[in-house]
Amino acid sequence: MPRPGGVAATIPYRVTDDGVEVLLVRTKGGDKWTFPKGHVEPGEDPADSALREAREEAGITGRIAEGPLAEYAYPNTRGHRGDDRVVAYLLEVTEQRPARESFREPTWFAPDEALDKFAEGGRERRYVEEHARVLSRALEQVGSRR
Repeated sequence: MPRPGGVAATIPYRVTDDGVEVLLVRTKGGDKWTFPKGHVEPGEDPADSALREAREEAGITGRIAEGPLAEYAYPNTRGHRGDDRVVAYLLEVTEQRPARESFREPTWFAPDEALDKFAEGGRERRYVEEHARVLSRALEQVGSRR
């Protein structure tokens, strides 16, 4: 579990007639795609933080998994040394409304498209691999629930 001030994310998915889709959002700079995530506020549970960020960045709500799916490395945004460790929760999306942060451009992708999106914008290879690892784990979990 991340320390206060840590980072929490959701791995949002839905199942359609065409298969599983995942939702990604643009980073603040707009040149990369990522999972909805943000900093855990003092006194906030990481899962609650992840849900809050999903609503703000993607306009989504749904059923969040009981425990974390995975942790992954992400470039820190608060000026400390080393990477942020993001705790990620699987989120089955049941509702989508316009995102409060519309510049995030929340978009649904097939898993293979999402993998391609992670590499856009010049993201370092190790972060592309971290995103891909978490997506793979999410797809395994979704497959076991069907």
